[in-house]
Amino acid sequence: MADPTLIHSLTLEGFRAYLQPKTFDFSKKPCLAIFAPNGLGKSSVIDALEFLFSEHGTLERLGQRTLNNQAGPPALMNTGAQAAGIAPVVKFTTSTGKTKAEGSRAAVGNPRPIHAAATAMKAGFVVPPIIRGYTLRTFVESHSPENRYNDVADWLQLSPLVEVQKNLRLLRRDVKAAAESTTEQDRIAGQLRTETAQAVHAWDDAAVLGFINSSVIGPLDPSLTLTTLAAGDEGYVEVGKRVEAEEKRVGLAGLKQIRNSVVALWQKTVPEDGGDAIVSGAIAAFGKALAVQADAKATEAVERDKAAGTVFRSVWKEAEKLFADVAAAPDACPVCATAIGDTAAGSVPAIRDLLQTHLEELQSYNDAKAALEDAETAATQAHNQLVARLPAMIEHLSADDGDWFKNALIAYQAGVSRWPAADAPASDAIVAELETRLADLDQDIADIQAKQGEHTWVKAKASIDRLLKLQKEVALATRTAEQLNALHEALVTQATLVSGKIREKVQSLLDTLQAPMNDIYKEIQGANAKPIRLELPGEDDTNQQRMQLVIDFAENRPSVAPGGYLSDSQIHSVALALRLAAIKKFNGAAPMIALDDVVTSYDADHRRAIGAMLAKMFTNSQIILVTHDERFFNHLKDQLAAKDWQFTRIIGLDPASGPRFADHKVSDEMIADRWAKGDSAANEMRQAEEEWLLGIARGFGVNVRIRQLEKAYSYERSELASAIGGFLRELKLTPADVPGVNNRFITSLIKGDIENFGSHFQDGPYGDGSVGDEQTRWDEFKRFRAQFECVCGRTKYKRPFGLSKPVCAHEKCETQFAFRSPKEPAVVPLESAGNPTSEA
Repeated sequence: MADPTLIHSLTLEGFRAYLQPKTFDFSKKPCLAIFAPNGLGKSSVIDALEFLFSEHGTLERLGQRTLNNQAGPPALMNTGAQAAGIAPVVKFTTSTGKTKAEGSRAAVGNPRPIHAAATAMKAGFVVPPIIRGYTLRTFVESHSPENRYNDVADWLQLSPLVEVQKNLRLLRRDVKAAAESTTEQDRIAGQLRTETAQAVHAWDDAAVLGFINSSVIGPLDPSLTLTTLAAGDEGYVEVGKRVEAEEKRVGLAGLKQIRNSVVALWQKTVPEDGGDAIVSGAIAAFGKALAVQADAKATEAVERDKAAGTVFRSVWKEAEKLFADVAAAPDACPVCATAIGDTAAGSVPAIRDLLQTHLEELQSYNDAKAALEDAETAATQAHNQLVARLPAMIEHLSADDGDWFKNALIAYQAGVSRWPAADAPASDAIVAELETRLADLDQDIADIQAKQGEHTWVKAKASIDRLLKLQKEVALATRTAEQLNALHEALVTQATLVSGKIREKVQSLLDTLQAPMNDIYKEIQGANAKPIRLELPGEDDTNQQRMQLVIDFAENRPSVAPGGYLSDSQIHSVALALRLAAIKKFNGAAPMIALDDVVTSYDADHRRAIGAMLAKMFTNSQIILVTHDERFFNHLKDQLAAKDWQFTRIIGLDPASGPRFADHKVSDEMIADRWAKGDSAANEMRQAEEEWLLGIARGFGVNVRIRQLEKAYSYERSELASAIGGFLRELKLTPADVPGVNNRFITSLIKGDIENFGSHFQDGPYGDGSVGDEQTRWDEFKRFRAQFECVCGRTKYKRPFGLSKPVCAHEKCETQFAFRSPKEPAVVPLESAGNPTSEA
């Protein structure tokens, strides 16, 4: 089995709450739990993981741009990063067996591409590995069954099958809609009512045939009828013959023939909606082709002059290859041996530019020449069309009526025939006469048709033809509907078969996920918790792309949705169990889990149960967990293996650096460094004293007053000092004075009154707060601190229930606490003295 990929290290710099670089090292202990009150930057660690693996380089809740309620990518940058000159970035290292891969992702700029190493690890995330507490209830109650089905299908790697189901469903829906649509039938019915003057409302062959015989043919000849609606019917053929006879009798046929000959040569049409007139006909096409040809000739002549040296084209092409690379170009002209520097161009780049100019001119000439050839071809085609159409017009003109137009048209024909040997003749007079004659012809035809009245054989045949066309459209619409219905039935059969097979596959895989999900759920909610089922719709349901979470809550409440019957804790457990089971089952290549405040709705027992579940079922996973629940954090320390887990606390948020962790306590070196720079270390001394007091108070197990809710976990220095002083008085333990020093710190500790020491020196001899005073004060504190060291050299204590005095926290020592003599102070680094936040 291939080695899994894990996070080896993670560094945040200028990212979210973290201004200065903070590195989390997972090389020895792969799992991490962070406790912090809200607002101190614990979730920024989870944000960094989401950002590393996100497709668009942002967080889901921030969005890809600043819009509406989403802050957008600018919120990734720490608010002080720009002023501090820090480029926001998340750096990381992954490990796969012994192979390490490093990468980083900038949190500013656009785009913010995902690193290849992150992409490689993300490939192992079949199920998203980040679980945030506020999304758990959403998955159970707000996600639609369709969304939940898609999520789980992705986890099960069934997306291709889901797409098949989706496409079949959409195709069935579209085909059914098309089959049931009456749009075409309604259109045909509307046309039918118009053609029959509202006599026939729905298509019926007999009714339409009766309308034709009685209302269309009857007024002209009651004895003539159609027996069938077909173009081959004897009655329809007879109608056609009568149309021809009618046109010959009234002269319409001859007028229409002449009109067609005129239109073939020239016609100007003005669009009904306005705009420029459109000219058509052989004369217009020939004139336009000649104009294009003339323009092409002029352009070709200009480009030919530019490219007069076309004979050198092949030479220039070869020279272009020779001078393409400056490094490989010759030092002298290959033709005349002139040094390149002595040529007119003077350099290889200049020669290359000159060649490029010549070749571009040659290309322009080639384009112009090709355009001219196309124009000449088009002109020849227009000329041939005009020559072919002129005789028909000439034949319609009488030779003995003294009409000048026939002679003019014959002369125009002769001139056109001589082209291209001679210039084309002018056509202005011919066009003007054609336009006049076309207007006269249209007026004559309209006058004859008006005299014929409403009932003519031409109009009768046109009406019959329109009805015959409607008959074909009705047949096509009917046949299309029948075929669509048949196709829909076939699709239903196929979709039922395919969806049934897919359903069996999906349900079988859901069953494999259901068992581990319920195992996790029962670990949290207890062995008697009713199991949750993952169910698909019934087999006869046409929409199989849904997944229900159901529970048999009671005998009279089977298969009900959990949201209406379970508590918040149980609902969260359902979602948490499903996600964890899916991650464990499908993310074997990258078994990382990130949990962000997932116990917000749990009581103490269930929090402990979650810790036990993680310890029991996820020993092979890398878990990165943040929480604001201190009790849950303490449960985790008790239940999870110390060899795999590191525990730390955020104890404050420093605007100049970011979250301050328990292992970020002020050290002696930090204080000395301030002095070395000539700066005051009063604030650092105050913070160091507070940290030491908190560690001693926790180790001794002193009693403190329960705080108000708004400051439930925040203790003043005076409170801690008072509690420690009172505890020491009860045990009759008194620290010794430091020889030669009026040790106000010892006295004030016992009194519990040291609120202003460290940063607010008020009494002499430290009233001026100088660096020298601070150094003296700090030496006094270190001598006092040294008295709390155990005989084994350690400084951590514990006081189990039943003991009145604290003992050394080290299991191999456990010596009862007693003050050491101040005459031999041990040199103990401050960061290990009474460490209040080192979570062993």
